Amino acid sequence: MVRVRVYGSLRDLLGKPYVDIDIDGLRLGELFARIRLADGRTLLEFISEGSDIRSPYRVFINGELVNPVDGLNRMVKAGDEVVVTPPVSAGGGMVDISGKEIVYREAVARGRIRLKPDTVRLVREGGVEKGDVYEAAKITCINAVKNTPGILPYCHPISITHVGFDMEYGDSYIDVVVTVRAYERTGVEMEALTGAAAALLTIWDMVKKYEKDEYGNYPHTAIENIYVVRKVKRG
Repeated sequence: MVRVRVYGSLRDLLGKPYVDIDIDGLRLGELFARIRLADGRTLLEFISEGSDIRSPYRVFINGELVNPVDGLNRMVKAGDEVVVTPPVSAGGGMVDISGKEIVYREAVARGRIRLKPDTVRLVREGGVEKGDVYEAAKITCINAVKNTPGILPYCHPISITHVGFDMEYGDSYIDVVVTVRAYERTGVEMEALTGAAAALLTIWDMVKKYEKDEYGNYPHTAIENIYVVRKVKRG
């Protein structure tokens, strides 16, 4: 099985974000010839110039950019993921979700900030000079979730029904966990990720006094591993 994933205006033409093709050992051009778009053309007709990939479209196989010159002769095997992307100027941007149904959406994102053990202890004990780190991070998280389209311009303004926030402590780190829910036409994973990132930045700002070394640098402080734990779509 090969997965062909498309972005931008191609999603509208295909009617979905990806298609799975049950093949093994096929040229890229032959693979694209099997994928029919909404206007009747094949994906091959849409992006090809003979055996070349028509500019400005780009094709990736397992994350590797395919040479546009004679690239459609590249072999594809089972287990590969093929991605086709137009640049923003070629009709990308905010995806039209007008025809999608309103369903339940949920996403959970997690992220971590590494701190000195003494700093983590101060946060847990409420000893940070700037105030309650948990409450500040929570408020920032909620605000960031609600304002995600103002930060990420291709995200749709949507009606959030719930933002959950929690902090988990390790000896030398703090994890934030953000849950976002909505009844919408599009997912909420970007909102959850944005909320997690903003909360982690707030923690850094609240405790930076304790993290600086004698030169004013932050050798122990790092934000890392911001990722989507899970997403749910339920009709």
